[in-house]
Amino acid sequence: LTKEINMQIVGWMILLLLIVARPALAAFQGNIEMKIATKEGSGTMKGQISSVGARTEIEARVAQMGDMPVTMTMLMKFSNPDIVYMLNDATKTYVEINVKDIGNTANNRPDKEYTVKKLGKEKVAGYVCEHLLLTANDGRETEVWTTKALVDLAVFREYMQRNRQAEFQGIMKALKEAGAEGFVAKMISRDKTGAPAVTLELVKAEKRAVPAALLEIPAGYKKQDGMLGMMPGMM
Repeated sequence: LTKEINMQIVGWMILLLLIVARPALAAFQGNIEMKIATKEGSGTMKGQISSVGARTEIEARVAQMGDMPVTMTMLMKFSNPDIVYMLNDATKTYVEINVKDIGNTANNRPDKEYTVKKLGKEKVAGYVCEHLLLTANDGRETEVWTTKALVDLAVFREYMQRNRQAEFQGIMKALKEAGAEGFVAKMISRDKTGAPAVTLELVKAEKRAVPAALLEIPAGYKKQDGMLGMMPGMM
């Protein structure tokens, strides 16, 4: 598997982790499940969130890999949110990833600008959401469903601003200006032809206690060098 595909997968997985981690700022503790579909593949993610950090367990299928399932477990501590730990349970190893490295490829891109049209209220996974259509200055459209029941966007927005994730930074700015900030419970990003390029959707969110041990690197796991190291299911 090429480094470019590896980076693309890891970038999306970290983005999902950050989206899941945000509700912790709204005192949400419990489990969140989301699903994602792209032209390259699809996957599900189960996140467990506490005031200390977030853990996500991801299973994805990627077309370039013959739809072979890729499984990942990622940990983030809010005390050091720039570092994500990716665990390989098969080899009992882990890799540290600095999220700033993921955003470097977007450093020279200008932020996209969007116009926003409110389409009404709809429910996603039982949460009342604001449904919006965002049209970028290049003509591409993104539909977004946001809810204020789960979220404070500060951490996510700060990450995007620091790492120049132009695609999402422009979306966050447009939602703020439209007074529609919130947890992105669903998003459909379309390509130039209008076909869905990325679809992200909340499946469920349940408030419950999260054992502290789930947010720690398991005893006996050894750190592996290299930003990606030996990614589970990718060798």
